[in-house]
Amino acid sequence: MIEFIDKQLKDWADWAGRRDDCGLGYVQSQLARLGQAAGGGKFAGLPHDVCEDDMHELQKIVAYLPFELHQAVWQCYMMPGTAGQHALACGCHRDTYYTRLHRAHVLVMEALQVGIDEVPLLVVGRAAMAACLGAGNVVVVNNLKKVLTA
Repeated sequence: MIEFIDKQLKDWADWAGRRDDCGLGYVQSQLARLGQAAGGGKFAGLPHDVCEDDMHELQKIVAYLPFELHQAVWQCYMMPGTAGQHALACGCHRDTYYTRLHRAHVLVMEALQVGIDEVPLLVVGRAAMAACLGAGNVVVVNNLKKVLTA
């Protein structure tokens, strides 16, 4: 596990899972937050060292990860439970789960260093997602909505 990436993904999970409804029950989506970030507003409740643009970049990187790696990241950072429970949810052994998580960390680190467009697996993931969305794949559309509004 890469400690810096682990911290970044923990901040991302906190950001992605945060509710901004002011107690009224109307949850603000990440797309609305993106509009705020473009307008210069800062999302309330973010730690001072967390940049809104970095969170959106991590959101894209995680969304473009290959399925097994995306699933491992999602289970690790967004779902409660133990490593054994996460591995069971991913349908693999715990060692395989840790291997997938480490591979995801390496891809995230590479994407943060050189850009999403320079990491072949992420380019393939983005193309596959675009093709599925273009074809109207209901499962992919629902998963993307879940990812973007979680």
